[in-house]
Amino acid sequence: MCIICVSKPGVRQPDENTIRTMFYRNPHGAGYMFARDGRVEIRKGFMRLDEYLRAIREEHFTAADSVVYHFRISTQAGVNPEMTHPFPLSNQPGRLRRLDQSCRIGVAHNGIIRLTSDPNNKRYSDTAIFIADYLSQILHTRADLRDRRKLSVVYQLAQSKFAIMDGGGYVATVGEFIHERGLLFSNASYRALFLRKPTL
Repeated sequence: MCIICVSKPGVRQPDENTIRTMFYRNPHGAGYMFARDGRVEIRKGFMRLDEYLRAIREEHFTAADSVVYHFRISTQAGVNPEMTHPFPLSNQPGRLRRLDQSCRIGVAHNGIIRLTSDPNNKRYSDTAIFIADYLSQILHTRADLRDRRKLSVVYQLAQSKFAIMDGGGYVATVGEFIHERGLLFSNASYRALFLRKPTL
């Protein structure tokens, strides 16, 4: 069901081993978003780990940066670069398919949204449909990301987790996240799996 990793300012970025684990355990594409010059910059559509790691290295992120990383497991619309996360907050479905873009507010999701799930939809994921049809009608401004009532409505409709970033680098989270080493994770698939040798 995907994983989101949030690194807020003042926290070091996840190390490469953690990124590798998240990618291997959620292998259907990846992306990230960060704030720059009052806008959210989205980079997504990475279908190979080496390309993802190279792109992140070239950004030269530091502990001063607010970054949201996302790794996908497809539940609808197949495995393709266009349905990787993050997405811009937009009611225009075509914008949701763009790989690299700048926007006012960016969104990453973890879970299955029953309200917008349609196994016959091969073009848009449940997340993309939810953003276009619902989320874009609830959240309009940066201030909305700090409005707990509006975020509660988002949770009630979707029953899943979100990281929503504004152009100033503020990240609102919806749903329960794991806090570890200052980072926020939407589930435990950032942890490496260790197989025990059988005892004889």
